[in-house]
Amino acid sequence: MENRKETTIEERKLVIKLSNEGKSLRNIAEVFGRSVNSIQKILQTFKKTGMMANTEGRGRKKIMNSITERRVIHQVKIDPKISAPKIAASTSNTLGRSVSAETVRRVLRKAGYNGRVARKKPLIGKRNSQAGIEIR
Repeated sequence: MENRKETTIEERKLVIKLSNEGKSLRNIAEVFGRSVNSIQKILQTFKKTGMMANTEGRGRKKIMNSITERRVIHQVKIDPKISAPKIAASTSNTLGRSVSAETVRRVLRKAGYNGRVARKKPLIGKRNSQAGIEIR
């Protein structure tokens, strides 16, 4: 596949200007070094929308919105030992669409919670810990 490059707004303005002057699609394509099809697309979108800029909202949409991301971060603040798959399962239930554990991890990393494990409590009883303090 070739390297693709979007046309700039200035180029689109010139394409529309040349088209209004009566130039053919092939002549305009030769001037810009683009395919006839790309020139045709520029003119079609301008006639349909009246705009030269790209339409908003292109690309993949986010699964979780900011409210859901805050909810995930809050769950980790409450229980730092909770796993990402458990958070993903509870978030999937509330959202109604599947959320992967990796998405949860990405949100947590962005918030500053990296994949560190909470420190485990030592397996020493109260009596033995007191004895250890007295020895030191």
